[in-house]
Amino acid sequence: MSEISVIGNAVAGNVQGNAPSPAAPTTPVEVAAPAVDNTTAEPADCVEFSQQAQLLEKLQHLPSVRQERIDAIKNAIADNSYLTVEKLDLAINRMIDDLDS
Repeated sequence: MSEISVIGNAVAGNVQGNAPSPAAPTTPVEVAAPAVDNTTAEPADCVEFSQQAQLLEKLQHLPSVRQERIDAIKNAIADNSYLTVEKLDLAINRMIDDLDS
């Protein structure tokens, strides 16, 4: 019968392994590192931030914007004095103008 290897670790036929004899001396082998050619160095790693991330970073560094005005509007909304007849008329007129355009 022939000795034919099969794909993988399975073996067909009569195959015997050749183990080294225990009395055989062994010598350490040094493996040299491959030489590095610095003339063709690869580019360094880089990081790119998306436009959205850049805008968020800018928002973090903006000064506080008229916080006293924001607080006044919040208080007016809370006590139901923010919406006036004049503001509602102005909003309705602007909506009508937008629909006409």
